[in-house]
Amino acid sequence: MSDYNGWANRETWLVNLWFSPETQSDLDYAREELEHAYDNIANGCLRDMVDLGAIDWEELSDHLEEEEDAA
Repeated sequence: MSDYNGWANRETWLVNLWFSPETQSDLDYAREELEHAYDNIANGCLRDMVDLGAIDWEELSDHLEEEEDAA
């Protein structure tokens, strides 16, 4: 179900918007970068603003597959 600009939620939409993954490798890179950055945020306040667990990685992966099938 999509409820934020065609995506499951804002977090998932933002990953697609900012990283524009075109391959599964791109998506894996985005996930690694976000997890690394999240783990290294020194300010606890920022962690409260970022819900890394809300990102629907499966939806993003499915979207890539649909794009490949359409091409």
